[in-house]
Parts: sequence; C-alpha cells; structure tokens
Amino acid sequence: MVLYGASGRLLLLSLLVVALTPAQGSPSCTQPSCREALVAALVPGPCEGGQGGTGSCKTLQADAPRRMEPRHDISQSQTKTGAKERLVQLQRCMRSLQETQGPWSVGPQEGSLGAILSLMAAVLTECDLHCHSQALGAMARRLESAAVGREGEKDLLLFLQSITQQNPTVPPLERLHPKDCSEIFRLGIKENGIYTIQPDRTGPAFEAKCDMEAAGGGWTVVQARHDGSLDFNRTWHEYREGFGGPSGEMWLGNAALSALTATGQHQLRIELEDWHHQKRHATYSNFRVASEAQRFRLMAKEYSGDAGNALSYSKRYNHDGRPFSTNDRDNDRYANGNCGLYYGAGWWFDACLAANLNGHYHRGRYSGVTNGIYWGTWYILTDGRTGERYSFKRVEMKTRPRDFPGMS
Repeated sequence: MVLYGASGRLLLLSLLVVALTPAQGSPSCTQPSCREALVAALVPGPCEGGQGGTGSCKTLQADAPRRMEPRHDISQSQTKTGAKERLVQLQRCMRSLQETQGPWSVGPQEGSLGAILSLMAAVLTECDLHCHSQALGAMARRLESAAVGREGEKDLLLFLQSITQQNPTVPPLERLHPKDCSEIFRLGIKENGIYTIQPDRTGPAFEAKCDMEAAGGGWTVVQARHDGSLDFNRTWHEYREGFGGPSGEMWLGNAALSALTATGQHQLRIELEDWHHQKRHATYSNFRVASEAQRFRLMAKEYSGDAGNALSYSKRYNHDGRPFSTNDRDNDRYANGNCGLYYGAGWWFDACLAANLNGHYHRGRYSGVTNGIYWGTWYILTDGRTGERYSFKRVEMKTRPRDFPGMS
C-alpha cells in the first residue's frame, strides 16, 4: 500500500511508532526530561490558538497517535521555535542512547534503533508537518522511506547521527547526510558498503561506495574499473554529473569531486591491479578538484606509494595542474588535436598523457591506438619488442580528508 500526502505520511509514522516502541522503553529514556518530554508533554507552540500562537501544540501519545488539522497561516519564525525545542529533546535522548550502548551500529538485533525511530516519530507527529521546519519535514520523508524495509534504516540512522552531532542549542543545518565516507567512519560505522552522502550542504545527496578498510578506511570511491562493462568515452556533461553506479563500474562525477575537496586538505588514493594479480598503489596527500568555472582543474601533489608518480611524469606529460578534457571539450595542451577525442576518455590530459585511468578496457596486451587504462610509471606505454600496449585489469580512485588518521 502506498500512502501519499501529509495525512498519509502521518498515518504511516503513527503505525511505525506503535510497531517500534519497545515494551519497556529504552533504559536511557525513562526520565521525564528525555522520553516523556518527547512523547507526552505539552509544549508551547503555534498549532492552536490562532495566528497569535497563544495556545499549545499537543504532543501525541505514541500508543494513540492522532492527526491535527494543518494551519497554513503560521509564520516562519513560529515554525522554527517549536521544531527546535523538540529537536533539542531528541538530541539529548539520542546522546543518552549512544553513551549507554556504545558506538552506533545497525543490525536486526539492535533495540536502540527502534527506540530512536519511535522518538523521532513522536517529534514528527506532534502536529502536522506545517508546524515543523523544512529540515524536520525532510526527516519525515526519510522515515517514510525507511519504513518500507530495513534497507533504509542504515541511511536513516546516519542522518539522525549527523543531526545529533550538532550542539543542541543550534538548529539543524541544511545538510541532512554525512559529507563523505570519512564522516560515516567517525560515526562508528566501519563496514564497506554503499551509503548516502551529501558533500555540499546545499546540494543533492547521492549514493557512494565507501571503502572502510584500505589504509585505515574512510575512503569515498570516486572511480571504479574492473570488468569493462561501462563505456568511459563520455561527454563533458556526463563526466560532470557522473555515470555508472556505486555497486559496479562508475565515475562519481566532477561536480561531486569538486564538492568533496572544496574545503580542507584531502588525499587521493589510486589502486591498480594487473592481469597477473599484482597490485600497487599511488597516494597523493595534497589533492583537490577545482570548480567547473576552473574546468575542474586537478591538483595532485606529495606522492607516496609503489606504483610511481605518473601524474607528474615530466614537463610535457604533467597531469597535476591540468584542467579536465573530454571528447567534446578540449582543454589540453596538445596543439594539434583533442586528447580526449583521440584517446576516447575524459581525463586531466596534458599533451597528451603519462596516465589515463579512464581509457578503454582492454584485457591486458593490445595493439593499435594507445587508449587503454594506463599508468606509465608501472608499465611502459609500448613494448619495444612486440609493439604491444598494456591495459590494467582493475583500478579504483578514492579520496578522504588528509588528516583522517589523526581524527578522534
């Protein structure tokens, strides 16, 4: 059954409250200042008493939810006050849960998640969504999605955690999800997987693959190649927006890369595997992708690793500091043509390349145009004896904040 609109959403939330409220309640939420303040107290608010806001907005009992008629004449300042007070209570109770039960975790055996969702539903069913800020309205939509199945609970929990990290005297910010995989790691979730992130608090959220194991974890995967199932000969727009999916081959998108690295200092880790199961990596501890206005210019400095520094190979083939080029947008330094068009890939070409990890997926050695997945400081571009080129079997590019190992 699919429910639409505010009334349908509130009905679904009410049913979820009944289903998820523990019989005895969470041991951390038994004091009036915590659970009862969220579920049963009367809080001054704008929902009754006319436009002047002199009445009370009744908190609905979790075991007997009711829907109050919406009002459309509530000022923006009035809506923020009640929502903020309820959020402070939710924050306090979730912090109490976290202190009592240790690091956050998600699983069918966790009773705390049910308690958290129940408390959140109590906040949201206090009165109609018109009594809440835009951020709390988005919370309701996330809860509605999570109610469909357990798949959504992990994203919802991450979202709740990101809100409760704020000081309880401060209302929630526009960003409703963790910025990147490093923030998810810091929240205590250290399993590889696909998570919802939001690098720009005013921009959209999207799914990303998180590597929580390699070199300490916390990596947001921005590119993946492993079977040749996806064509990387794409336009400027496609590289800007991203293509593929986090569970397979993919390019996260230049706009996302720019947002991920816009503030602070970041690392880039490149992992390569050849067709003989040999693996090497290259790490750049000073990594950034500029905005589209700067043509997504690459900064990749302070190399370490065992694959060689192919991004700063020579004066003529230096990808560091170069803007991005595609088959329909020529930003390279090759005067006689378009490197992106000739090699069939989007990349930070110079004139033209010592590395091209978005090249065509060849299965090992190949002949013809040197358009494969290439990293020139491990395998030479051309075998002088046979004339063959070499393309890698697997490659991943991933990023995280530079100071990640020192984070608490």
